[in-house]
Amino acid sequence: MQPLGADLSHMIPFADESSCAAVRAISKAQITRREPQHHDGFSIRVVEESGDLYLAMAQDMLGRIVQAAEEGRPFVGVFPVGPVGQYQHLARMILKQRLSMEHCTVFFMDEYAYEDGSTIDKGSPWSFEFVAGRHLLDHVAAAGMAPERVHFPGPGNIDRYDEMILEASEGRGADVVYGGIGWSGHFAFWDPHLWQEFGSEADWQGAHAAFVRLHPMSVLHNCLRAGGDWSSIPPCAYTIGPGIILGAAYRSFWLDAYLGSGMSWQRFIGRLATHGPVTPLVPASYLQTLPGEVVFLGAVAQDIGGPKASWQ
Repeated sequence: MQPLGADLSHMIPFADESSCAAVRAISKAQITRREPQHHDGFSIRVVEESGDLYLAMAQDMLGRIVQAAEEGRPFVGVFPVGPVGQYQHLARMILKQRLSMEHCTVFFMDEYAYEDGSTIDKGSPWSFEFVAGRHLLDHVAAAGMAPERVHFPGPGNIDRYDEMILEASEGRGADVVYGGIGWSGHFAFWDPHLWQEFGSEADWQGAHAAFVRLHPMSVLHNCLRAGGDWSSIPPCAYTIGPGIILGAAYRSFWLDAYLGSGMSWQRFIGRLATHGPVTPLVPASYLQTLPGEVVFLGAVAQDIGGPKASWQ
């Protein structure tokens, strides 16, 4: 007997049964374990409380900014809008310590856009530029974080975004890329279906920042912040690609997506990205292969083990 409706299982980017079962079974106590594919400089850790996680992320950012200044070199960082909770701490520490940001150039990961190539209204609360300004940039302008050293990808610069990072870093690439991991397994807005655009894994790994269509899973996970209103999420984005992320000196990714009532959509994809096979179908799985870290909020690291709350 055939079920009604077309088979839409192809929308799930990665569904290898044995791999999914293996990572599903990883307990919280096992989540920091090492795998054969892990780079010697890659690590996983758990921070139990969200306040401590955001503070630790801010301290990591601050430490790298200060280290670059002490070494007399520019700091070039790629920053996310998601997580966001770290920025209030970072701004407070920069201002309290009267640190100079004059040696810093910051490139943000991505920005929402529409199919005609236009970006979202910069005054919209959905705009990553708006959020970054509100939580960080407006506060640290007095510390020398000049607008000309803060960049967001968009139609005017997407074709040279990678090159801008190389120029700012004197050819080294970003000192660090911060971020999270999406439900689809994306880093930045580099979703798994983009793999179809490339002829080889090497081409994919070196992919340039681009104007992209979002995967349906990315639309759905982002709309959770709007009461599940998928109609509020723009369908496209300008985003950095694997070339910038994998070419950085270090990657620091923080998983904080806890929804309450025992539920987190990030438990499974966090495990798949950090312990599963390395594949363009789970873009963030490449984090395992290079120096960097993935930090789980305690509630995100919890055992999966089936439903956590009743829908009734």
